[in-house]
Amino acid sequence: MASVYENSDFIFSTTASGEKCSQSKGQEEVTSSKWTKVFGISLVFALGGLCVQGIMYNNKRSDFELLNEQQHNTSMQLSAQQNYSATQSCNLCVNGWMVCREKVYFFSTDKCNWSNSRDVCISKQADLVTISSKVEQDFLVSKISETHWIGLNDLDTEGHWVWVNNETLKDTGVQFWTERQFGKSEPDNWRHEDPSGENCASLGNIDGNLKTWFDNPCKTKKKFICEKKYPFPFTDDNN
Repeated sequence: MASVYENSDFIFSTTASGEKCSQSKGQEEVTSSKWTKVFGISLVFALGGLCVQGIMYNNKRSDFELLNEQQHNTSMQLSAQQNYSATQSCNLCVNGWMVCREKVYFFSTDKCNWSNSRDVCISKQADLVTISSKVEQDFLVSKISETHWIGLNDLDTEGHWVWVNNETLKDTGVQFWTERQFGKSEPDNWRHEDPSGENCASLGNIDGNLKTWFDNPCKTKKKFICEKKYPFPFTDDNN
């Protein structure tokens, strides 16, 4: 009988212990389930936050690209307006002078040698034109139909070309001499026409090439271009 009771106590103890293990295991499963739900909710919020940040980034990027496009369009419009204004101002004539970019130009109808051409310009409170940029070069080319004297010479020192305002070609930083594939390019100081050589420069030559410079004998008679700063108000007593 004693052994029966002992066995009963063992069975009861084992059963109780099994119930406690089951309860403990159930609690662990509940806890694990709760943490899984918490982790899942946290992950959802995290993914949602990333999505929101992605949307905000895309919106900001779209706004940035739109601003860039607007800035580009505005720059293009301003450039077009400036070019239009410059074109309009370069077509303005005042008392026989052409106004362009803070300068005024006089295109002669008479022909003189280089020295006399300069005298005429000086009598108009101006001087033979000094070309200091490609923009100015292109403008002058667009206004002539034959060769014209410009204010460039090497009368003092052969090969050392100086403008009438004492600037050198190095000072202005531009030069548009004619270049030849065969033969010597300009200035070539050709002496067949004048033994003293060619010491005065012209825009264009008698053959109709008007886009570049040529050296010529200074005694040759050509039309000429005078230039002076644009005064406000504009006056020209000599017309």
